Amino acid sequence: MENPFEIILERLDRIEKSIELLSANGPLAHKNDPMDIKALSAYIKTSPSAIYKFTSEGSIPHYKNGKRLYFKREEINDWIFTTKVKTAYDIDKAADEYIRKHPRKY
Repeated sequence: MENPFEIILERLDRIEKSIELLSANGPLAHKNDPMDIKALSAYIKTSPSAIYKFTSEGSIPHYKNGKRLYFKREEINDWIFTTKVKTAYDIDKAADEYIRKHPRKY
């Protein structure tokens, strides 16, 4: 029979490892919870001043309640992934499609 103190210590070690994993991943955020400037800055790894610039340009989706700015995680993800850079293959494919649709007239 094992020593009950050893069992307790093993369980405590597992709990500590779980806590470390959770804290390394950050707080569990819900999709619908609004983010403020600080949370958004950490999420997209951009400075708060850059985020203020994006909001003043109107290029990032945001909500303003009084003097505070709020952002929805789902809308931020959509905004991030709308600026895809085309690969050389995509550009060649689009050029071939354009040439096929608009043949040269002599």
